[in-house]
Amino acid sequence: MRYALVRRDRPGREEQRAKLQPAHVAYQEPFLKLMVYGGGLVKEGIDISSDVDIRDITGNVIVFEADRKTVEDFHRNDPYTLENMFEFAIIEPVWQRVPDPDAD
Repeated sequence: MRYALVRRDRPGREEQRAKLQPAHVAYQEPFLKLMVYGGGLVKEGIDISSDVDIRDITGNVIVFEADRKTVEDFHRNDPYTLENMFEFAIIEPVWQRVPDPDAD
């Protein structure tokens, strides 16, 4: 089943995100095979046509092909979570409608 994990940073955590990013990247490595989609939420007006400064990220969205417990464990043990980065996090099942996942 697919689950979406959506998390928004607490305000004013730009430097904390930058400091924790290397640990977060290393932590997520074994989970990459379970991730269907992942990316950062960015501040309004940021040019996303090339690399984005990590300080302009305000949260993230990750869609997993996994069970709920795996996604909950991923979130619970992420260095960002352990350092109280997020204002909120939701984990919900996802039903993909578009593009049609069964289309050729």
